[in-house]
Amino acid sequence: GFGGGLILNLMPCVLPVIGLKVFSFLEQAGENRIRALSLNVWYSLGLVSVFMVLASLAVFLNLGWGDLFKYPAFNIVMAAIVFVMGLAFLGVWEIPIPGFIGTGKATELAQKEGFSGAFSKGVITTILATPCTGPGMAAALSWAVRQPPANTYAVFGAMGLGMASPYLLIGAFPGLVRFLPKPGAWMETFKQIMGFVLLGTVVYIFTFIDWPFIVPTVGLLFACWAACWWFARTPPGTDAGTNARAWLEGLAFLGVAWGLLFPGLDEIV
Repeated sequence: GFGGGLILNLMPCVLPVIGLKVFSFLEQAGENRIRALSLNVWYSLGLVSVFMVLASLAVFLNLGWGDLFKYPAFNIVMAAIVFVMGLAFLGVWEIPIPGFIGTGKATELAQKEGFSGAFSKGVITTILATPCTGPGMAAALSWAVRQPPANTYAVFGAMGLGMASPYLLIGAFPGLVRFLPKPGAWMETFKQIMGFVLLGTVVYIFTFIDWPFIVPTVGLLFACWAACWWFARTPPGTDAGTNARAWLEGLAFLGVAWGLLFPGLDEIV
């Protein structure tokens, strides 16, 4: 389980955020090693927490990692989440969760990331990993879901620790970052390339979606694109009321689009 979680960092669903996040933590912490380690610990707790939720699903609902893809609603929502993440990496909009690498004002805000931002970023990174199953994970997962609860939680916890181990290691020994390329203009190009990798992941998720839902899901992705564009029209630093109104309008548009595209909720759950 630990090995599978470690390898999961190299999967295309997760790879786009790894290097960017490592540099973000180190830049925020500066020379303060304790703060660098603390940020990585909270980020790792976010990673592991999602694995604990997945372990609970396996124990109480008998749902394994891949079993979630049996539900059309899960596939559709995952496609939408990964799609809007890809749009953010391509600069269509800036993710308002603290700690995501962006441009302009969003980057300045990211430099002030706290522990809650690091934790939420760990959660989102693990959610992005859901469509991927790296080598070593399949055997561990198929074994774990058929074991007593204690063993199931242990294996899922080991996968979470495996995925978090590179961040904990760099947090404890910041000198390891010297083996990585120096931050610079290349990071913007790298981020955009990884945005296309995420869009490719959306194509992969489509292989799990039943044919009757393909066209409505494409329509939903366009609606997400429009909502992200609408959010981006409100520049960072705008007063809270204007930001809230833009979000409410965008989310309302998405709600209407969902209702029109998927009128029968029982069909996709």
